[in-house]
Amino acid sequence: MASSREKDLRDGSVKRAVLHGKTPAVQPPSFGAINDPDIEPLSSSGVSRSSETSSLGSTRQVAHSRSTQSLTIAQKLPYYLPCFSWIPSYQKEYFLHDVVAGLSLASYQIPLSMSFASAVAHVPPICGLLGLSIAPMVYTLLGTVPQMIVGPEAAVSMIVGQAIEKIVKHNDGVNPVDVLAVITSSAGAVLLTFGLLRFGFIDNVLCGTLLKGFITAIGLTMILNSTIAILGIDTVLLTLPPDEHVHSAYEKTLFIIHHGYQYHTHTLVVGLGAFVVLLAASSVKKALARRKFKLSTFFPEILVVVVLSTILSAHFRFDKHGVRVLGKVDVEDFKFTLPFAGDAKQWYPKVFSTSFVCAILGFFESSSAGKSLGSSLEMPVSSNRELVALGSAGVVMSFFGCLPSFGGYARSRLNSINGAKTPVSGFIMGLTTLLVTAYMLPYVYHLPICVLNAVIGTVGLSLVQETPKDILFHIRTRGYNELVTFVVTLAASLFVSIDVGVALGCSYSVIRVIKHSTKSRIQFLSQVAGTATLVNADLDAEVTGITEQIVVPGYSDYRSQTAAAEQTSGVRSAGSKLNLEDREGCLIVKIPEPLTFTNASDMKARLRRLELCGSVKSHPAALRSSGPIKHVVFDMNGMTSVDSSAVQMLRDTIEQYQRRGINVFFCRVVKSAKLLDRLQLSGINSLLQDCQGAEFGINQVCAPYYDSILDALKAIDCIEATRSMTENQSVMSFFYDGL
Repeated sequence: MASSREKDLRDGSVKRAVLHGKTPAVQPPSFGAINDPDIEPLSSSGVSRSSETSSLGSTRQVAHSRSTQSLTIAQKLPYYLPCFSWIPSYQKEYFLHDVVAGLSLASYQIPLSMSFASAVAHVPPICGLLGLSIAPMVYTLLGTVPQMIVGPEAAVSMIVGQAIEKIVKHNDGVNPVDVLAVITSSAGAVLLTFGLLRFGFIDNVLCGTLLKGFITAIGLTMILNSTIAILGIDTVLLTLPPDEHVHSAYEKTLFIIHHGYQYHTHTLVVGLGAFVVLLAASSVKKALARRKFKLSTFFPEILVVVVLSTILSAHFRFDKHGVRVLGKVDVEDFKFTLPFAGDAKQWYPKVFSTSFVCAILGFFESSSAGKSLGSSLEMPVSSNRELVALGSAGVVMSFFGCLPSFGGYARSRLNSINGAKTPVSGFIMGLTTLLVTAYMLPYVYHLPICVLNAVIGTVGLSLVQETPKDILFHIRTRGYNELVTFVVTLAASLFVSIDVGVALGCSYSVIRVIKHSTKSRIQFLSQVAGTATLVNADLDAEVTGITEQIVVPGYSDYRSQTAAAEQTSGVRSAGSKLNLEDREGCLIVKIPEPLTFTNASDMKARLRRLELCGSVKSHPAALRSSGPIKHVVFDMNGMTSVDSSAVQMLRDTIEQYQRRGINVFFCRVVKSAKLLDRLQLSGINSLLQDCQGAEFGINQVCAPYYDSILDALKAIDCIEATRSMTENQSVMSFFYDGL
């Protein structure tokens, strides 16, 4: 039975292999099985030998998970409408947890969203309240993270506020809600388009220091804006002439320095008092939480400060003492808007860059929060579905003139701590906000504006608290690229604008990604003296532990038994840690990655430097100390794929070697049908040195490729021996001819 199965394996397990015009004695295993002892070949019946042996036991064969299956509409629906993945299994026990979590979030998100709208985005407070109402309801249907809470964000609101501030100040009669609707619709359309095109990978392009630099700039700008309002000099800012621009953080700092003496006493007392109370309450909450008083996290200090300040303002009539109050919020006059029609559409060209920055930043924050929550819940998060959910929410909100809303980690984490089980908690928060907007806004008439700015000041301070620790970490780990990204983003955001800062930071990040992807990672392998181990010859001399190495069984014994062992270029010391030796006239090059048009050109240049200098890290002016190269062995084990442009460059390189009399050998080629086909069709196979030496122990399951590096080195020895014999015969023939 065993012999018949082995015969079936030789005759029929593989349909075809790319051969150099010859049929091998043993067919190679299909695709990626490279003579791995842990991978058992299949018999002609498609069942492994181990499975056949144990078929009388409890083992049974099941369909592979990657087998093609047709899905019904009902099975696909939960993917496109994620709410159908949890609604059928929703339990009544979840409802109480979701209600408690939703009400707890609404208690402090409502005043916070009003602050974002009026004090940061320069739009009516109802825009923030509607954003907090509608966005969570849409996300309940389309979102993939159960505990994610979507609402107005400080950073995005700041970008929106800067854009609206410029337009309103330099254009008379402009309704800021119209501009806001255009920004929200554009941002939503961008995200929705990215989601439909499956651009969810973009969150991997932007590094964390880019976000940290941007968030730091946002926090500092929010602190400056709050300082202006708490000092009561925001009225002075409104009276500046139109040609005097005060938009960037740098300009606002100069404004505070020049006009700070004009502060309003009553406004300063109320605003600074609210700011101090908020900081003290937050510190007490953190201290209690560290002492295991978990209930302290439920205390809504923002709501308490807002309610108390409103009551005190109404009782003592702060407005009569010059303190600006929120006033009447006209809910009745609010109208359904069409951002794609009427006078609003004229703003699309002017605010599209702002919308794009809001979309990318909002998605980046939402994605970071979603991945953090997903990892804690051990659940997968689909970036593409999140793009669709956030984009759809943005498009819907634009018809109501809402602030752009995205997921935030802090409130989502609090939602999870409060016991939320499903997206119903976000729906409860949105519904509560909607009821407050409809029936309770008249009660906040006397809310001081400086108190809302005090809330914004505490939020801005929280945004910059983690920055010093992160910067010190990158300094300690010598992350200079990350530091450059941070400085570029922060400086441009503070001195020019948030948009420019994000644009420059993103550009630098993209350049880093492109540079990384176009850099080839080929390695020059050398033998560790006295061992059968080949390592990267460019390893740091101070590295004591070798993590990347190739052990070639029998290499040391074989080299010591051949005459070629005397042709080594001698032992060279890599610092004081490793003694490496190279074979004279031979390069062993490892290609540890797929080749594409992006890195093939750099590989070609590095091969040339490797040949001339002996190391890819050597200066181009350095010369190789050993003799000329006669043989090049490519270890192709890591090259799992190659595109057409890369294989063309590889062929050109091999042809150049041939013209110079250099033999090229491929070993450990991945047995992928697509890869082997491409190598054959490119004509590379005919250029490789093929030494049929089975009698010398040279293994070629799939000629002209060698099974191991040792087989390629044996082939080189055969070629050298044959060449030596030919030269000796020529000398003897010349001698006898002379006689």
